[in-house]
Formats: sequence, structure tokens, C-alpha cells
Amino acid sequence: MRAVLLHLALSGLVLFSPLALAQPAAPPPLEKPIGQETVHSDISTREIAIQSNFTGIEILIFGSIDFSDSRTPGEGTYDVITVVRGPDEPIVIRKKKRVAGIWVNGPGKTYGTVPGFYAVLSSRPFRAITSDSTLKELGIGLSDLDFGRYTIGDPQEQAYRSAMIRLKEKSKLFQEVDNGVTFIGRSLFRATVALPVNVPVGRYTADVYLFRDGEVASKSQGSLEVTKAGIEALVFSLAFKHPFLYGLLGVLLAVMMGLAGWYAFRRD
Repeated sequence: MRAVLLHLALSGLVLFSPLALAQPAAPPPLEKPIGQETVHSDISTREIAIQSNFTGIEILIFGSIDFSDSRTPGEGTYDVITVVRGPDEPIVIRKKKRVAGIWVNGPGKTYGTVPGFYAVLSSRPFRAITSDSTLKELGIGLSDLDFGRYTIGDPQEQAYRSAMIRLKEKSKLFQEVDNGVTFIGRSLFRATVALPVNVPVGRYTADVYLFRDGEVASKSQGSLEVTKAGIEALVFSLAFKHPFLYGLLGVLLAVMMGLAGWYAFRRD
């Protein structure tokens, strides 16, 4: 027996006991996936009801980054762009002209898919975050929006487009807010969006893009509904869903108010 063991040792073979074979190998250490950042976001409210006392509202968009490797809150490797968009609607832009001393509506352009509300908020100026081609591909920014009608190189078309954007910005329905997204700690962030009093009703989407080194690393989307409530809901429904009935009721109401005024101030 000793001779056999000596022969195996000289041959370079190693003997294992049954106990050693039964022991499992140690698992490899866990490591964070590289390049697997994921953004999660949510909205502070899912429904906004517009009543007679509605004066506008602010909504909060907040979220976090899973597998974040940012070392400090102020010097992280990530950027966040939030895009809030309302329902599309057709808009006609007309140019005023003077006829016989009176300003009247002149020729115009029709844009079929104009957002009723559009806001871009970013952790820093969004044109410094990524390339213009990426922004155009994602539809981020007022200059890269597709309104359903756009002719490249046509100065007249560009003039109408710029006028529409300017009017929307004046009514606070179009917004671009640099540094509108704030990081809290290593991976938490928040953004506040102001909806004006004239905000249209419908379904809104909130897209949150996570960028790393100028490239899209992850995306999250939420939604909310803006609706009419109370007597405003009834008037809105009649005006847009039953226009004939709405007009008839308007005429009857005017006649009734006229008769009431005549009865109250008549001279006997």
C-alpha cells in the first residue's frame, strides 16, 4: 500500500478525501452590472380636476437611478431630462394685414399635431447633455418638435413656426427650464412642472430620460389626466360633443335673460 501511494505521489497525482469532494466551491463575489443603470420615476398626482376656482397647479416628478455609481451629488456622471407633453391639437396661425386702415386676418398655415402643453426640464442645459441629432431623434426641445408641417429652408414657414412657439411660450404652454431637475443625494432626483390656468384637458405623458456621457442609458414614462369637473364639465361636454344643443341652449338663455330684463324694468 505504501508503495502505491509513493508511486502516485511521484506521478504528480493528488488524492482527495470524500469529505473534500462533498464541499461546494465558494460562490464568486457579487458585482454591480456595468452599464445597467435604470431610471424609475413617478408623478405626484394622477388626475387634475379643473373647476371654476382653478388658478393653475404644480406637479412633482420624482425618481431614482438603480445601480448608480455617482460618487458625489454634485459631480455625478448622470444627467436627467424630463419631457411633459399634453394632447396634440390642430392650430391655424394667421398673419395679420392691414386693409383700408383695419387689421384683419390674412393667409395662414395649419399645423396638425401641436402639443397642447410641452415642457422640457433638465439637470443642466439640455443641449450640453447630448448631441443635436439625439435631441432631434427623441423630439426634445422646441426647435426639434414635429408639428406635422415643416419645410426645411423655407423662411416663410419658419416665421409661422417661430410665431406659434412664441405665442405658446407667452401663455406658458411651452416651457424650457434648464436646471429644472435637481439631484438629491447620489441617485434621487426631482422636478417641478407648472401647469397654467389655461392648460388644455386630456392625457399627459411625462418621459424621463437618463443620460450617461451623452448617451441614453434608460427611460421611464408616467402619465396623468387633466379633466373638467362640476358645471365646467357640463359646459365643456355640451360645447364639444353636442354643439347644436349647446347653441340652442345659449339662444334660449339669452331670450330668457332678455325677457327677465324687460319684465324687471318695464314701465306700466
